Amino acid sequence: MIDYIENLKLKPEHVRRRFAFLVSFSFTFLIFAGWMASYSLNSSPVLADKDANGNAVVETPASSLTAAAIGAYNDVKSMIFGSNKTEYSADNIEVTGGKR
Repeated sequence: MIDYIENLKLKPEHVRRRFAFLVSFSFTFLIFAGWMASYSLNSSPVLADKDANGNAVVETPASSLTAAAIGAYNDVKSMIFGSNKTEYSADNIEVTGGKR
């Protein structure tokens, strides 16, 4: 492994950057996959919603992330195309002269 790192030091910078990106992406993916997999374990959460039978219901991280992304999309959509736009009618406009 030390020989491989020494050989990598002699490579051009773009090859070293690509290697660093792949290694960091791989570690990040492994941590993320472990985090996602930890929610499939049966555990008793301290704070959880209860269903009709009184059983604890905990959402998975994937469903939470999906719900957050959909909520953000709907918020942006409502800001741009929503009914919160201000509408003006010609009846309410009053024009007054100003002084210069």
